[in-house]
Amino acid sequence: MDYARYVVQAGDTIYKIAKAYSVEMAEIILLNHLKHPDRIYAGQVLLLPVLGTHEPKPEEIPEPNFTYAIWLYEAYAGTDSELTAITTYLYQAVLLDRPEFDALFRPIAYDEIRHLEKLALALRHLGVDPRYGSLSSGHWVDWRSRFINYTSELCALIDTNIEDEAKAHRLYLDLAHKIPIPEIQAILTEMAADEEQHYYLFCQAKQQYCSECAPCPPPPPCSPQPIYTPTDEPGQPDLPEPHEGGKG
Repeated sequence: MDYARYVVQAGDTIYKIAKAYSVEMAEIILLNHLKHPDRIYAGQVLLLPVLGTHEPKPEEIPEPNFTYAIWLYEAYAGTDSELTAITTYLYQAVLLDRPEFDALFRPIAYDEIRHLEKLALALRHLGVDPRYGSLSSGHWVDWRSRFINYTSELCALIDTNIEDEAKAHRLYLDLAHKIPIPEIQAILTEMAADEEQHYYLFCQAKQQYCSECAPCPPPPPCSPQPIYTPTDEPGQPDLPEPHEGGKG
């Protein structure tokens, strides 16, 4: 007996799922340890007993795509994700309310918007719905505004951004290595290069505005040699000097 993973859709019941897949309701309930089988919800993942010759229906996500989708959902709209980065950086641009910080945060936020779209396309390529959220222990968790970093002190938020960009860079390089699908690998490596650029831009900002703080950490240890640095890229403008009275 093989098992298929089924993502519960709006309006589903155990009866409807059992009838559609020609299995007993009791089998689904026992297999998934459902204490309250009348309380399943959209996005929940259930195991279904199926014959080895069973052809997957569109709602089913066969392995390994199911595992790949879980990884990408977390990067797409999980706690530390592209959706979180977009909203955090736009919040910071508005909060700081100065032209030089607007010029730093907004372009990076717009890069993250493009990343969000690319990950949505990758999820569709895997055959899943690119809704905003992630799977945790078989349960769907919608993206939430509490994921945003609401730190308001300039140097503290820059330090957090540096750490987050380094983590995102490592993550995308790792996923590109683990997901052997050329179309998705191309998306992930391109995004990793963007995150590396963001890392250096935030480091440069730290040096300009937070000179009394600890120096910027070196690039992530698992990173390849930098693809470029801010001074290597022709036409890359330096960040503007801080206004009179600014930090650093």
